[in-house]
Amino acid sequence: MAEVPAELRQNGVDHVLLITDGPLYALGMTEPLERHLAEQNIRCTVYSRTVSNPTIQNVEEARALYLKESCGALIGFGGGSAIDCAKAVGARIARPKTPIRSMKGILRVLRRIPLLIAVPTTAGTGSEVTLASVITDSESGHKFPINDFPLIPRVAVLDVENTRSLPPAMTATTGMDALTHAIEGYTTKGAWEMTDMFNLKAIEVIARSLRDAVENKPEGREGMALGQYLTGMGFSNCGLGIVHSMAHGLGALYDTPHGVSNAMVLTTVTEFNIPSNMKKYAEVARHLGVDT
Repeated sequence: MAEVPAELRQNGVDHVLLITDGPLYALGMTEPLERHLAEQNIRCTVYSRTVSNPTIQNVEEARALYLKESCGALIGFGGGSAIDCAKAVGARIARPKTPIRSMKGILRVLRRIPLLIAVPTTAGTGSEVTLASVITDSESGHKFPINDFPLIPRVAVLDVENTRSLPPAMTATTGMDALTHAIEGYTTKGAWEMTDMFNLKAIEVIARSLRDAVENKPEGREGMALGQYLTGMGFSNCGLGIVHSMAHGLGALYDTPHGVSNAMVLTTVTEFNIPSNMKKYAEVARHLGVDT
């Protein structure tokens, strides 16, 4: 995180909007980064109202704060929720006359967004390397993706110190999100040689790291930071599957944490899919360390 001010300076930025969530901010998780910025005379305005399934209201509030304070860049600090919110804020700044609902789908942003730095505090979403932002419309209960290349953060900060205070349950559920990304990315119809390389390695790394991460062992934390990053590189180039489409519905309707939703659905979908792709699911088992 100490390298973040230099990245901002190189881009001529002296005032940044840091987007995070209330619990992380209350725990003081952003303080080290804020301190690094202050030491380099970079002003930092904080938006800390992001919820677990970020809403259009979150995006509009953060965008208004960015404009009011004349910020020059965005930092998404937290899990996928904060980073997704920051991406959507960037999209609204790039397209000020286009409502966020109108950017739903693929290639609807089209314009370069402000410099976005992603600082993940969980090891699950891979949002720091993907082109996707998932936003919830609280009025309708609809949860929708925005997918476009300008949303890929220009800088990803993988600092495992940010994940050490993550509670065991949240470590487990975000880890299951990463594992689901890797399994679905490897078995989806859109998979190809390059994405298979990323996703298979991610399955292997996550399988050997997740339990240790839940127990807060350093090697487990480091492995999960790498594993979720690898699968982010993989699935963002091939797509996912029905586990995620069902999990997003659960999140929209019941505000279920995304990793929990994935874990609930993964085994049933796997049983359903195995007959159509036995060879690949055998490879999944092998990379999970199953002796079969």
